[in-house]
Amino acid sequence: MGIFDFIFGKTIKIDDEFFGKMIFSEFKKNPEKNYFECRRHFKSTDEIIEIGIEGNVTGPTEVQKDFFRKIESDYDKIISSIKPMIENEFRNWKEDFKITDFKKEFKAVYLFLPRCEKEPKVWEIAFESEHDLNHTFTLTMNDLSATDILIDG
Repeated sequence: MGIFDFIFGKTIKIDDEFFGKMIFSEFKKNPEKNYFECRRHFKSTDEIIEIGIEGNVTGPTEVQKDFFRKIESDYDKIISSIKPMIENEFRNWKEDFKITDFKKEFKAVYLFLPRCEKEPKVWEIAFESEHDLNHTFTLTMNDLSATDILIDG
């Protein structure tokens, strides 16, 4: 056991058949906050995306995997919900801002999946944009509908 393992505890890693190599972050006093981190191919963009997945040390559930697949298959619906919200927010500092080709102008870089035990499923998706390289656009989603936006940078 190394000094870091002694101080911080041993890093738990799993190799999930769907999400691949995952690192587990545990909150012993608040286990409902436990989550995994991983990177995976995202079919919708044909790029690797970072993913956070709420869960237990046993790994992601089939419901979470199915929800990830739903996000991939319904990506165009998700974009149509996200696009007006981003345009609205952008117009606060660029009056006539308009997205012409979302998939070229915005790149999905991160997803955070809930435990998927409640309806609606509240999750997050974050984008980087060629319009503003210094900021990340994070949208809170209720199933496939955008409900909130945070621009961070």
